[in-house]
Amino acid sequence: MEMKNILSLGERLMALIEKAEAEANAVVSEAQNKADTSIAEARKEAEGKRLRAQRRTGLEEFLAESEAEAEKEAKKVKKEYNKRVKEIMNTSDEKIKEAVDFVIKEILPQ
Repeated sequence: MEMKNILSLGERLMALIEKAEAEANAVVSEAQNKADTSIAEARKEAEGKRLRAQRRTGLEEFLAESEAEAEKEAKKVKKEYNKRVKEIMNTSDEKIKEAVDFVIKEILPQ
């Protein structure tokens, strides 16, 4: 009987070992899934941060370029404006001079 008890005990131990291995594998598998999920979420968040930073950098560069272009255009417009102002002022002076000459010719006898 003792041999039968020993074999029965051995079989029970083997069953317990197999059960423990199966539970250990399930725990490892669950831990691996959680780790994979955590890594995927961290990668997604990091990619989002990278894209936001890249857009912000791109936006800053775009704004700097746009500001430079706007300043250049403003200087050009100001130069054109000053040129037109001078032309208008010269035209007015010419018109006034013509008017004065006309009045003088009309009023003063020749």
